[in-house]
Amino acid sequence: MEDLSITGIALVIVSGLGVIHGLLLAAFLFLNKKGNNLSNHLLGLLLIVLSFRVGKSVLLEFAEHLNVKLIFIGLGSMLLIGPLFYLFSKSLAVSAFSLRKTHLFHFLPAILGIGFGFWIEESHLRSYPIWVFIVAYATYYGHYIVYLIIGYRDAVKADTMQPSNARLIRLIFFGLLVIWVVYILNLFDEDIPYIIGPVLYSVVAYSISFVIIKNRFIGKVDHEKYKSTQIPEALSEEIYSRIQKLMVDEKAFKNPELSLKALSGQFRQSPQIISMVVNQKSGKNFNSFINHYRIEEASQHLRNPKFEHYTISAIAMESGFNSISSFNTAFKKQTGLTPLAFRNGS
Repeated sequence: MEDLSITGIALVIVSGLGVIHGLLLAAFLFLNKKGNNLSNHLLGLLLIVLSFRVGKSVLLEFAEHLNVKLIFIGLGSMLLIGPLFYLFSKSLAVSAFSLRKTHLFHFLPAILGIGFGFWIEESHLRSYPIWVFIVAYATYYGHYIVYLIIGYRDAVKADTMQPSNARLIRLIFFGLLVIWVVYILNLFDEDIPYIIGPVLYSVVAYSISFVIIKNRFIGKVDHEKYKSTQIPEALSEEIYSRIQKLMVDEKAFKNPELSLKALSGQFRQSPQIISMVVNQKSGKNFNSFINHYRIEEASQHLRNPKFEHYTISAIAMESGFNSISSFNTAFKKQTGLTPLAFRNGS
């Protein structure tokens, strides 16, 4: 173990406590059910990754020699920080935001980076040319800062974000930026103590807690809170576009349990907002809007030879209806024909 001065020991303690504090705050964000769960969970994951990354730096102050695998796994984990901040910012800036499978692609570099950390051996440090590691470090730190800037830029451009959310994003952005600058300087200037990065992280973790408590962030980050049913046109367009995509691409209407409440929960909007958007954009109430897609689906099946052996009841259920009577009523209202007459070409 390296000899540490009193100041060094104090810095290690402060940074170590910051790591613990970050983990406790992450646990609180995951366990607390108030507010926007997606935002809370993304911030919690970000704090966990930061705590691991910074914890590795704290270990470097104690260990004379740290296993090269742990060093590069820690560096690989940096590739998680940018995407998590980016998605967290999106979840606050875009009220209808939800995670999709395509968002997983943001984490592919992290998988490769962490995999590289598990693969590398001490002998590789001597046998591989220096440019390999220069490229690796440039990738780690470049990826971090690019995501940080894009996430912050997109967030500040949003016109629907609450002021308290904007303050939190700004705090996290500048905190992560300062930590990045310190770690970059560590690469080029040995006079800057490596432990400064973890100490700054501790300051960021404590500051995040302070802002969360002061602004009651957990309870307020909830896009279902609208004092009236008036929302910006851009937000209305965004919500309706996502609803249409859900119907056309994912055929959500085929779920007989689909309801206004379920959809509003998925979009993190109040049922009143969803209902208002559907009414204004489609000219239909919610049930008529959903039934329109169901009838379109059923109409195709009724005229499709592949479904000629299906009963009308089976086609109704296949299209998302949970009762034949409601299907018959909705079908005749939309087409002017009964399902049987429509199938027979009347």
